[in-house]
Amino acid sequence: MRLLKIVFIIFVLLFWVAEVGRLQLSNGIAISLNDVLLSIVILVWIVNHILRKQKLVLGKLFKPIFFFATIGLISLLLNLPNLGINNLLISSLYLIRWAAYALIYIIANEFDSKFKNKISYLLLFSGFIVVLLGYIQFFFYPSLRNLYYLGWDEHLYRMFSSFLDPNFAGAFFALFFLFCFAFALKHWQKKESFKTSAIFVISIIDLVAVYLTYSRSALLMLIVGAIIFLIIQKQKKLVVATIIILLAIVFFLPKSFITEGTNFLRITSSGERINSLQTGVRIFQESPVLGVGFDAYRFAQHKIGMTNIYWDVTHSGAGTDNGLLFVLTTTGIVGFCAFIYLLFKIFSLAKRNFKKNFYSLALFSGLAGLIFDGLFVNSLFYVFILEWVWILCSLTENS
Repeated sequence: MRLLKIVFIIFVLLFWVAEVGRLQLSNGIAISLNDVLLSIVILVWIVNHILRKQKLVLGKLFKPIFFFATIGLISLLLNLPNLGINNLLISSLYLIRWAAYALIYIIANEFDSKFKNKISYLLLFSGFIVVLLGYIQFFFYPSLRNLYYLGWDEHLYRMFSSFLDPNFAGAFFALFFLFCFAFALKHWQKKESFKTSAIFVISIIDLVAVYLTYSRSALLMLIVGAIIFLIIQKQKKLVVATIIILLAIVFFLPKSFITEGTNFLRITSSGERINSLQTGVRIFQESPVLGVGFDAYRFAQHKIGMTNIYWDVTHSGAGTDNGLLFVLTTTGIVGFCAFIYLLFKIFSLAKRNFKKNFYSLALFSGLAGLIFDGLFVNSLFYVFILEWVWILCSLTENS
């Protein structure tokens, strides 16, 4: 167990590497340092169980996780005639990756309470590193133009940190803000003034980072998450004031560099999202029951002629902007019901533990905001955000 804890610590501490540690292979396949470290964690966990002959601690979310993953596999196998062996194998890699990251929840369930308390500080450290890297990037590396050939958008004068995408970075910053606020509240209740103040300062620095991504979906996620947070804490009187303050901050953002991406009223990306939704609906109508195959969206788009010459490498081609629509198109109505059931069980898990630990508060409000964010950006299936969510699920259940 000691070795497992060591490799898990390394895995969490290097979370900040994210997309910077990504190695792009052929056919849209990529592997990141986080993937490699997670594979090591899983391997050590398996060997540990074989040697010690310990019983698995599956947890309350195992069944819905297994149910959704199984439907994802079935959707792929049934679409074998349309995909072919090669495309099916490529699409199945993300299902394997999704399942691997879900294993984080099961693995972390086996840690003792003392170690889990340490994990919360590891999350705080890693999250803050992502934020600091965002500020360094914002001032010294304001554009991804030189990586356009690898499928990245330019994102001029926007904070994207090590995620290399301001929308995903913004979603993480909002998630991290709610985590920090809940963590600070925990120490405030214990009257630990120094820790409370330190974490509060980190949360403010992170809050500014959310706005510097100029991501409207992240701002919406922040507002929704904050509202849910306050309602859970029975502070309904602060809801209106919080909304006004969070919206007012927009008018104090830097005006030095005006581009389409830094304009919160921009319409270009809105038009692209509408087109993405229309394409998604069209693909869903082709196979409404079990979809076109989990993570086979890229090939489904290409089949109906809705792709460009970079369709096999561009990151936006792998799915639709709406996460729920992504589930509908790739796993159909059956998979969508399974995914909603999984979300319901996570919310139920968090709700049962409101009085037990602060993780439940961060998980419930963060996931609620993430669902709204997922209506505009497919953050619900972004593995680095999933990594954070699965760890929170485990800490919520057994702390």
